[in-house]
Amino acid sequence: VPAQSLERLLGLPPIQEFFSSLYLPMQVLLIMLLTDFTQYWVHRAFHQVPLLWRFHRVHHSVEVMDWLAGSRLHIFDVLVTRSISLIPMILLGFSPEAINIYLPILALQSVFLHCNLQFEMASLQKIITTPKFHHWHHTSDPGCTDRNFAISLPLLDLLFGTYYSPPGKWPKQYGHTGPKIRATYLAHLLAPFRRTQ
Repeated sequence: VPAQSLERLLGLPPIQEFFSSLYLPMQVLLIMLLTDFTQYWVHRAFHQVPLLWRFHRVHHSVEVMDWLAGSRLHIFDVLVTRSISLIPMILLGFSPEAINIYLPILALQSVFLHCNLQFEMASLQKIITTPKFHHWHHTSDPGCTDRNFAISLPLLDLLFGTYYSPPGKWPKQYGHTGPKIRATYLAHLLAPFRRTQ
């Protein structure tokens, strides 16, 4: 809804025609670049703005990384992140085909990044996000938190000084350092609204 409202308000037909006429693989690549840039800053804000962190810490309450960890999200976190990250796709007028190719890639990538595959993929580490890269995002190891915000492209973390993936090392522990959230759906839903110490 925010993306479609902005599209109606700003109305950029010449720009939209240009992007929707591009070769389909080029559209998908551009969507990935623009969306990742947007999500990098939204994700970073969810870590650095205390009110937003109250919601995002539900995702970081995972203490054992596996392929389902990416699905543990507060509904507010999902709505804000998805709404904002859709804005470049809709506003610039990428074709529905390109968007429909990108969204399943994003969903599969989330599963892949959170899974408990412990191999380096060293040659890809700075090109595309890998499980190791994202595991360091989820660590609660002292001095290693608030790193690796990119969803697809570690280049963003390299550019903005938040990249961390030491060769041959994996996190020792996962989760966040704040009060624990009971492992029930209702506790996770209500956690952002409860007073914390």
